Amino acid sequence: MTACNFVLEPFPDLPFPGGVRVSGQARRQGSELQLEWRLEGPVGLLALPLPESPPERRHGLWEATCFECFLASPDRPGYWEFNLSPAGHWNVFRFDGYRSGMRDETAFDALPVAVAHGPGTCHVSLRLDTTQLGIADDPWLLGISTVLAESDGHVTYWALLHPALQPDFHQAAGFRIGLGADRPVGNKPSVDL
Repeated sequence: MTACNFVLEPFPDLPFPGGVRVSGQARRQGSELQLEWRLEGPVGLLALPLPESPPERRHGLWEATCFECFLASPDRPGYWEFNLSPAGHWNVFRFDGYRSGMRDETAFDALPVAVAHGPGTCHVSLRLDTTQLGIADDPWLLGISTVLAESDGHVTYWALLHPALQPDFHQAAGFRIGLGADRPVGNKPSVDL
């Protein structure tokens, strides 16, 4: 198993709420990708919908608080975007290239998303078998990000790295976590960022 702990940074040119921390871990165990986000902040500051049942595939999740992962294989063109809501709703998109050829990824009818809320906290996790994407044996590059909506409607953008002048999670330079089948990929960090 390879693993990488992460702490996300807010986009620097926009005001962001104090006392907020977004951290987590990305792990690879064989063909399985395991992701965890931990959001901590002052009670009442963030707009966090409570879990709903049943969770379902929904569009537009990034317009509110949303945990995101961008998954690519350096050996193949294109990438996937995973959107996870604190309510448990989800979506997966496939892209042919940078922001091009976007379509729903039909390999999944559901995602095993787990959500837990507490006072001032939200924990979201996902266990994903990449066999369905055809990249189970490939090395992976991950971009981890989060959109945070505050109770007053203000939105902030958090990522491992902000390589563009505007918030843009699709930038390949932001895919900073590399996970090989049994080792880190290339010179990408495999420890806390």
